[in-house]
Amino acid sequence: MTNKKWKAPLLEHLTAFAKLAPASFHVPGHRNGTVYLRLLTEHSQLSHHFEAISQIAQLDVTELSHTDDLHDPQGVIAEAQKLAAALYESEHCFFLVGGSTAGNLALVLSLCEEQDTIIMQRNVHKSLINACKLAGANVVFLQPELEPSTQLSVIPSLDTVEEALRRFPHAKAVFLTNPNYYGLSSDLTAYAELVHRFNIPLIIDEAHGAHYGIAPYSPRSSITTGADAVVQSTHKTLPAFTMGAMLHIQGPYIKQESIQQQLAMLESSSPSYLIMSSLDMARAVLDCYGSKWFAQSYALRQQLIDWLGQHSRLDIALLPEESRYSQDPYRLLLYDTKQELSGYELQRRLEKYGVWAEMSTPIYVVLVWHMAMTEDELERLKTVLLELSQDTESEAESKVMPAAVPKQTLKRLIAADKAILEANAQLAISEPISFNRCQPQLTRIINLVEAEGMQCAEMIVPYPPGIPVLYERETITADHIREIRRYIEGGARFQGKAANDVLERIKVFAR
Repeated sequence: MTNKKWKAPLLEHLTAFAKLAPASFHVPGHRNGTVYLRLLTEHSQLSHHFEAISQIAQLDVTELSHTDDLHDPQGVIAEAQKLAAALYESEHCFFLVGGSTAGNLALVLSLCEEQDTIIMQRNVHKSLINACKLAGANVVFLQPELEPSTQLSVIPSLDTVEEALRRFPHAKAVFLTNPNYYGLSSDLTAYAELVHRFNIPLIIDEAHGAHYGIAPYSPRSSITTGADAVVQSTHKTLPAFTMGAMLHIQGPYIKQESIQQQLAMLESSSPSYLIMSSLDMARAVLDCYGSKWFAQSYALRQQLIDWLGQHSRLDIALLPEESRYSQDPYRLLLYDTKQELSGYELQRRLEKYGVWAEMSTPIYVVLVWHMAMTEDELERLKTVLLELSQDTESEAESKVMPAAVPKQTLKRLIAADKAILEANAQLAISEPISFNRCQPQLTRIINLVEAEGMQCAEMIVPYPPGIPVLYERETITADHIREIRRYIEGGARFQGKAANDVLERIKVFAR
C-alpha cells in the first residue's frame, strides 16, 4: 500500500456537490445529467447508455460561486494545480483543457511578437508551427539527429543548438521535443545551461512524458533538468480524459501572468470540469500509486521481451547499453526481425486480432505500455502475437508474404536516411523562415524540377523519418530537390500525397 494520502481537491469537491442533488437553473443544458435520466422513460432498452452518461454529467458543471474559475483560479482549481506543481517540482502548473496544443500556442504567443525569431527543431508538433503563424514569427529550424540503432530522429545536437544561438543572438527562445513519439529522449541539463547563457528560455514539448521522473526506470522529466517551460499531454500516458494536459513553468524567463492571459484567449471561456477533474485525479493516481503500478507494468514488459525471444520472430527494439540516449520503457517498438513485415502491415494484422497499437512506421509498431497493466492483458497480447507469428510463417512457406515495404525497400530507406543525414551535416541550421501572416497567399502548382528558388506553399514530409524536408514559406533549393529524390528512391511515402505527386506537383507561392 502507498504511504501517501489520497488528495484530489477538485474531483472531491465536484463529487461532494453532486451528492447534494442540486437544482440546476444554469448551464450546461443537461442539468447535472437529469435530461439523460429522462431519456430512460423513452428508451428503457438503452438504459445502460443513459445511466452511464448521466453519472458522468454530474461532474460537468460550470463556474459557480464555489467551483472556481480556470482562467482566474483562487479555490479548488488553484489547489489542484499547486499539488501538480509540487509533484513535478515546477514553480507553477497550468491545467490545460485544449491539450498540449493550447500550451504550445500560449508559450509562443507570450514570448514572440511579429518578426521575432525563435529556434525550433524541424520535427516539432504542428501546433508550434500554427503558433508561429499566429504570432507572425520568424523560425530558424534545426535538423534533428538520427539515433543510430533505431534510425529514429531525436533532438538536434548540443553543438547545433549552440551554433544557432551564436548565429541568431536575438532569438527569443529555443523549442525542442523530448521525448520523441517513439520514447527516445536526451538529458537536457547541458541544453538548459547553454540556452540560459544567452538569457532566453528553453521550452520543451514533453507531450509523451507525463510519467517521466515518477514512473520507475523512466527518464527524468525535462522540468528537473532546468527547462523553463514543459508541456505534457497528461491524457497520453496517465488516466486523464482526452484533451487533458499540463503546462509547467519555472525560472525568470516565463511570466505566469502572460501565460494565464494567453490561455484565457486561446481556451474556451467555459472550460470542461470533466477534463479538469480528470487531471486532478491523474495527478493523485500518479502521486499515490504511480511507482507501484508502473513497476507492475515494467515487470510485465520484461516478461513480454523474454517471451518474444523464445516464441516469436517479432521483437522489441532496445537501445544499446552504451547509448547516450534514454528510452522510455513504457513505449515498446515492436518489429519483425526478418524484415518481411513492415510496421504498417504488422499493425494491420494486430488490429485484425483486436489489438490496437498507437502508431506504426515502415519498420516499427509503437505499443503504449500503460500503468497498471495486468497479467490477463499480457496473456491476451502473447496469444495474438503467437497466432500472428504462426500465420506469418505459413505465408512465408507458401511464398505469399505481403508486398508492403519489403525487406529491400526497408534497407533502402535506412540507407537513404544515412545519406541524407550526412548530406545535411552542413545544413543543420536553416535560414529564418518568415511566418508573417500578412504575406500574400496566392499559390500555384508546378513541377518539382522547376521549383528551385520558389517559396514552398506546403509542408513536404517524407515518412520515415517524419521530418519535414520543406516547410511552408521555405525557399526551395537544389539540395531540397535532391533530398526529396533520395527519399523517393528509398521508397518513402509522403504525408498526404504519393511520391510521384511530389515529383510532378508541388505547391509554391506565386511570385
